[in-house]
Amino acid sequence: MAEEIMAKFSLERPETAQLLKSLEAQKGLALLKGTDRILMAWPFSAIASPFVVKLDNGKEYFANCAWDAVAFHVMLEAWVEIRSFCHHSGAKIEVRISSSGQAETDPTGVLVYLAKPANQWWVDIIDACSNTMVFFAGGRELEAWLSEVQAAASGVTLSIEQTILLSQPIYKGRMNLDYERTSAEEIRKHFAEMNLTGPFWDL
Repeated sequence: MAEEIMAKFSLERPETAQLLKSLEAQKGLALLKGTDRILMAWPFSAIASPFVVKLDNGKEYFANCAWDAVAFHVMLEAWVEIRSFCHHSGAKIEVRISSSGQAETDPTGVLVYLAKPANQWWVDIIDACSNTMVFFAGGRELEAWLSEVQAAASGVTLSIEQTILLSQPIYKGRMNLDYERTSAEEIRKHFAEMNLTGPFWDL
């Protein structure tokens, strides 16, 4: 909260508001529109979401989306348990990622689906992250959802392992005070190294 930042760093409210707006401009967080309240500080969500992440110390946090939920493991380099739902059926999904990055899912074959292309993520990051980066229980559920909403299969599906790898340059070390946001060029290079090519991945 802004008030906690004020207290911890002995800042006045105008200074704090300016700092938060600067971080938002640098895509370090997202504020609740018209306020200095933090809505998203990736991968953390300040409000309840369908993506609950449990750490090995028993603490639980809300993530903003399926990708962010997986990214908790990369950020902390630790065991995490994710509880969520299939975007189509509403069936419960559990994902456990060991400290070494081994993933187990219940049911098996859980997918992360990114509906919007990369160059659209920051047009409205709140919508993109909250509504278009979701879990599906498997390929059949994704196909059924696409048919139901009469949508073209224009998004991409990733396994949990691919999502862990995708998260590496963006989330690794994010809790460190000297963390610097990954540049677009570094992200493009990472996409290429993962063989994520084509119009969807153009920034």
